[in-house]
Amino acid sequence: MQNKFIALLIVIIIAVCGVSAFLLTQNNNTENNNITDNNGSNDNINNTMKNKNMNLGNTNFKGNTDENGIIASLNGPLYSSEGKTINLTWKITNNGNDTINNVSTEDQSSSHNFGTLAPGESKIYSVSLNIPTLAQVKEDFGPDATVSNPFSIGGYSISYLLNGEEFQFNSNSIDIKLV
Repeated sequence: MQNKFIALLIVIIIAVCGVSAFLLTQNNNTENNNITDNNGSNDNINNTMKNKNMNLGNTNFKGNTDENGIIASLNGPLYSSEGKTINLTWKITNNGNDTINNVSTEDQSSSHNFGTLAPGESKIYSVSLNIPTLAQVKEDFGPDATVSNPFSIGGYSISYLLNGEEFQFNSNSIDIKLV
């Protein structure tokens, strides 16, 4: 009698696990993602997608700092999709002790002259970028080309003068998940 009870209990457990697995794998076009951004902030991002309509968050990278205390950061959306135009933010902060001059930045498609930054000063520049569609990528690079996911943006370079000497370094890069 005891063996029959144990066998029945095992069958019930297997059935419950099977039904749970079935229900968890059903696609109802709703997906909840709790993502912890470990790249410069402790913010939790609750991103809910329903039929690809998203509550978009932005990256919050602190950027790269050079030997003079100059910070160059690049930030943009966490999520986007092919064919969309996104906005990127370039931020330069002078955490050094001296004023820097002729501060300029550039990437593959844009450039900006920030001028002069005093100690403690920050300046921001916004640039738009189109994420290409698969058709556009294949047209430009051939039939075997693909759109990477995540879509990577390599950052921008910054150059400036400090006490007559030129310095140059690069901002952080970002990855944007395509949905």
